[in-house]
Amino acid sequence: MNKTQNSLFLFIKEVRTYLGTRDAVLLSGAGISCAVAFLATLFFMPLAGILFVALLLSTAACFVLLLYLRTARSRFEHEIKNTELEAVVDVMRDGVIVYDVNFRIMSINRAAEAIFGVSSEEVAGVYVTPDLVKNPHLRTLTQTIFPSLAPSMHTLSGDGWPQIVDITFDEPKLELHTVMSKVTGQDGRVVGFLKLVTDITRERAIVRSKNDFIAVAAHQLRTPMTALNWIFESLEKSVGEKKEDAVLRTSIREGHGLVQRSLTIVNDLLDAAQIEEGRFGAAPQEIDVAQFLESVITDMKPYAEEHGVSVRFLTPNEHYRVITDPERLAISVNNFLDNAVKYNTRNGSVTVKTELSGDQRFVVVRISDTGIGIPREDMEKLSQKFYRGAEAIRLEPNGSGLGVYIAKNIIEGLGGTIRIESETGRGTVITFTIPLKRGV
Repeated sequence: MNKTQNSLFLFIKEVRTYLGTRDAVLLSGAGISCAVAFLATLFFMPLAGILFVALLLSTAACFVLLLYLRTARSRFEHEIKNTELEAVVDVMRDGVIVYDVNFRIMSINRAAEAIFGVSSEEVAGVYVTPDLVKNPHLRTLTQTIFPSLAPSMHTLSGDGWPQIVDITFDEPKLELHTVMSKVTGQDGRVVGFLKLVTDITRERAIVRSKNDFIAVAAHQLRTPMTALNWIFESLEKSVGEKKEDAVLRTSIREGHGLVQRSLTIVNDLLDAAQIEEGRFGAAPQEIDVAQFLESVITDMKPYAEEHGVSVRFLTPNEHYRVITDPERLAISVNNFLDNAVKYNTRNGSVTVKTELSGDQRFVVVRISDTGIGIPREDMEKLSQKFYRGAEAIRLEPNGSGLGVYIAKNIIEGLGGTIRIESETGRGTVITFTIPLKRGV
């Protein structure tokens, strides 16, 4: 079969396929009308007119047929794509709700049916209004479409699109993560909305169970560790400076150091668990940033001297006052300084500097060191729980990997931001902000 015959065969096959569609009825009606019109001309027009009309009708018929085939093909392909899309959406694990600008439900998939305990047949075409919250059967669905009506909601996306909201229900106990996007027409006009709904009830329960276990275990460990710490402190004070007591003094100091390290890890675990549960509360009060940093740095200097690192604070000319939680903030600053000292070079330095942000709304604190730096591949993972880079582990095998995670969450929880810049072998710069007291 040559190329021409093959093309003709495919064309005839395509015509036969599309002539079996609903639109073929309209095409048949148009063809019959043309035939009737042509037969009528046989009785009222001369031969030349008949031939002209026949040619005209034949040309029109060809154009109509080609236009129909193109339209039929487009509609056929569109229906196939819609069928494929519906099949994909229907088997998704996440719920999908589509509704127009008047909040009339266009469709929901199987996952959404299971989440909300409804069927697509009963809600398709229903106009969802706030009044439907009074209907027990449709209450959860209504509160998901109107999150402000839900018992508890937490917006994660701000004012932009897509709108991301976590919603918590009490009866039934349900936690949903929703993402709503606009559906626009070809002219860019909003014609509806698509809401993706993920049931995170089980995942949140697992996280809470894990955090509860960590919190209980850490609490149980902290009591004996605190007692051991006190015992070692007492022993250090009681042991004399005699030469024969040198081995005992060394053992006591090593034991005291291990207890303090263990106590730090236990406290980090408790802080991380409280952060994940949203219980890491703050007790704001007004403080002078310079005085606060001077106090923290003074406490850190003996530790820095042990590592052969100098710490200096470039005291600003102006004293900035902020409203923050000094206890929580001290945890963050201590974590930053501890890392700056611990991963520094011998005879290295750490510099702390403060200044006002460009918009005069924040105090900017910058902690720079001359340490080993952080490899680029470790930067993105730095604020993850329990993550420690290979070079950091080599220099300091002991560590929880929670310091940066806790410090970052504290800073952001107090209304600030944090940025970390580093270059391997050239040191690290940690910059964080504290909201300035209004009126300053």
